[in-house]
Amino acid sequence: MKKYLLTILLFATITYSQTFQVEKVSGNVKMLSSKSSTWQQLKPKMILNENDVISTDKNSLVLIKSDQISFTLKESAAITVANIKKMSLDELVLALAMEDVMNVPRKKGNEKSDNTGVYGDQINEETLTTLKSNDFGVKRLNGAKQLAENGMKESAIVAAQEVYRKYPDTKKDASTRIYFADILFGMGLYEEAYDEYSEIKMLTLTTDQKNYVDGKTEQINKKLIKS
Repeated sequence: MKKYLLTILLFATITYSQTFQVEKVSGNVKMLSSKSSTWQQLKPKMILNENDVISTDKNSLVLIKSDQISFTLKESAAITVANIKKMSLDELVLALAMEDVMNVPRKKGNEKSDNTGVYGDQINEETLTTLKSNDFGVKRLNGAKQLAENGMKESAIVAAQEVYRKYPDTKKDASTRIYFADILFGMGLYEEAYDEYSEIKMLTLTTDQKNYVDGKTEQINKKLIKS
């Protein structure tokens, strides 16, 4: 389904903006906003904007609601509020194409942290270290999985791709990669799923994982030949 021309990619944008209100907090839940350089405790009735990041510790959760969505972020997970949204399949395909552009290697000297790009230079060193840590990348993948479990599979894929771009070491987790590749396959995005499975094949896999991925790529090849 990679049929979008580069000109469409450059000029088309997905506009979506919403705010959430915190309804319930259990355990240790923190938020990082674009107006602060440090994490702060999340409390009921607080308003979250799209650039805010929320993070839950073990045995913790937070329930947030917008006009259209009710979402519970469970334990040991993190997510950017902007990712909590419903998307169409076409919007997902466009977002994946935009991710491909973002993944193009940057020229040396033009690199800029994705986190400081959102929050500016006001982030202190402790906060920035947390945002850049691989453990936080894993928490964000957990958040992406929870989006999928709540019926927002398209947004989950976009969130996962962002994590893989910002935290390359998380791409080594074969089971999680397979989880999101399977979602693409289930949506009928066979070319995108094939690319993912092909990358997964390069990882260290168990025998069961290797057989499973080989089976999926075989299925896709047959589907693409028929189309």
